Amino acid sequence: MNDTAFEHRIDEAKRRAHGRWTEILRSLGVDNRILGKRNGPCPSCGGTDRFQYTDKFGEGNYHCRHCGAGGGFKLLQAALGLDFATALRQVESCVGAPAPAPSAPPAAVEPSAQRMRRLAQRLWDEALPVQPGDEVDCYLRRRGLHLRHAPSVLRRHPALGYYEKNAAGRSCKVADYPAMLACIQGPDGHAVTLHRTYLNDGEKAPVPDARKVLSAGINGAAVRLCEPARELAVAEGIETALAVHLATGKPAWAAVSAGNLEKLWLPECVRQVCIYADNDADGSFEGQACAYALARRLTRSTPGNNARQVRVFLPRQPGHDWADVWRMRSSAAEAQAA
Repeated sequence: MNDTAFEHRIDEAKRRAHGRWTEILRSLGVDNRILGKRNGPCPSCGGTDRFQYTDKFGEGNYHCRHCGAGGGFKLLQAALGLDFATALRQVESCVGAPAPAPSAPPAAVEPSAQRMRRLAQRLWDEALPVQPGDEVDCYLRRRGLHLRHAPSVLRRHPALGYYEKNAAGRSCKVADYPAMLACIQGPDGHAVTLHRTYLNDGEKAPVPDARKVLSAGINGAAVRLCEPARELAVAEGIETALAVHLATGKPAWAAVSAGNLEKLWLPECVRQVCIYADNDADGSFEGQACAYALARRLTRSTPGNNARQVRVFLPRQPGHDWADVWRMRSSAAEAQAA
């Protein structure tokens, strides 16, 4: 099924389910205690009283103080442990399947940017919060990244299609893999696109590009792993930023790439910036160059007494980043404890 047809099914299911989510969720087996509109444990992340189902807008709405707000589809997935496609089929069994989507004339094709935004939203809705023992948690733990609670900007997609271009230049699906999705947010806090890390047995999937950004043009946006504070740590990779956060306790953002690190946007409340650069050893020194370019831009943008304090940190060993440093320290500590 192509993306347009699938999106038509989602839109129709949401339209038909509007105002009926409580009865739909109850009929599909969601516990009445979850639907009681009282504070209680979150079906996604646990706790004791952080979650409340409200159905405020007739969309199966709920709010969790830890993993945020959501609607009927996300709640159904979390409560019953379903992937998005299965949840959609179950909702359709209650509200009826839609008629086939009408064929749009060529002139009515959505602009590429709009299609990519819709695709990003769909993939995000299909994904679930990271839970202890799932594929994303295992992947991070193998890198020494033992998180008490995974950031809400990270999610687990149970089976994300991996595509490669064939000889004719057309994208063809090679396989489905579990994936870590990271939400990349622009200056206004809205999602710009997604970063995908394809996984297999606790490691990156054995494919040429296990890490991919869904669409280009992120232009200074970041994966905001923590809320910004007066002091903020920034790094290239998601795993590197998580390692820095665990090692230092500083809130951290990931720029996703060296080129984007140089362009990174930071809010005015951040007055002390710690840039944790990769020590690239391939002769290009791109990690170091982009880190110092960011430092120079931030320093020059606010001269005088109001200037930001900016520091750049490099691992001592060429070819390493701070995730490597953290992993080696964690391994050494575990070996010593044993």
